[in-house]
Amino acid sequence: MARGNQLFNRLVRIQDEGAPTPRAASAVHVVGGDRSTAGQVAARAALLLGLTLASMLAAWRFMAGRSADSGDWSVLSDGWQSREVNLVGIAGLVVVAGLLVLGSFRPVSNPVAAAAYAVAQGLLLAWIGVTFSLGTGWFLANALLSTVLTGLAAIAIRRSRWGRRPAVVVVPASAAAGLAALALGNAAAALAGADRALIGPGGALVPWWGWYLLVLLAVWAASSFRTDLRRIDAYTEAGAPARYRWAAALAVAAGPVGIYVWRLTDFRTTYGDQYSGMHGLSSD
Repeated sequence: MARGNQLFNRLVRIQDEGAPTPRAASAVHVVGGDRSTAGQVAARAALLLGLTLASMLAAWRFMAGRSADSGDWSVLSDGWQSREVNLVGIAGLVVVAGLLVLGSFRPVSNPVAAAAYAVAQGLLLAWIGVTFSLGTGWFLANALLSTVLTGLAAIAIRRSRWGRRPAVVVVPASAAAGLAALALGNAAAALAGADRALIGPGGALVPWWGWYLLVLLAVWAASSFRTDLRRIDAYTEAGAPARYRWAAALAVAAGPVGIYVWRLTDFRTTYGDQYSGMHGLSSD
């Protein structure tokens, strides 16, 4: 099975097929308005992640209000309220899985489909966070939320003057920014009286290993987003056609789920190996 971001791999294969020679420096010769830029893709990816963030927060509030206890497993036999929660989560799972499979065979270049994925991704993350909290309050939901916030931070940093710095600088900075946003959001929720703080409902403390998991997940997400954003830079520099802007943006915005779907296969792959399919293009 091919390693790496499968949505992006499909774009690269299409780009390679259009190259005049197998080792052409510019795979698709497009100019002007017919050519995508990294900034255009990043802006669309940020918009999609924003939709994921909004749908996740809305679904979280909806689902939490219908869970008798944040430590319960919301199985389908628990009654209509739990069925509502599960139906929303399963609908998100179906849309996410369907578009990921479709995108591995052909680019999802329709902005409506990309937006549908972003919303469904938020529903899925909220469902997992609320349903499988296992008595840790809203900690799992917070941990999953941190990956979305880290993705937005990674995009912002990539487009700034800090974006070309080494991974040892960019990855911790992105993770720290995402965790800072998460902490500020929880502080605001606590001040507003919402039961969403990291300390959990009823003042229950998060276990010590939970904090390590939270930091590790944020760093993992930051590294994953950096990898995809670097590849997007190389992809657009090679002459990416404008009709695939949304497909490229979706490849980035799928990160909060993609870190589990395809990034687990990358541990045996160095950064240089990940870009071998770019025919010698340098992303940094």
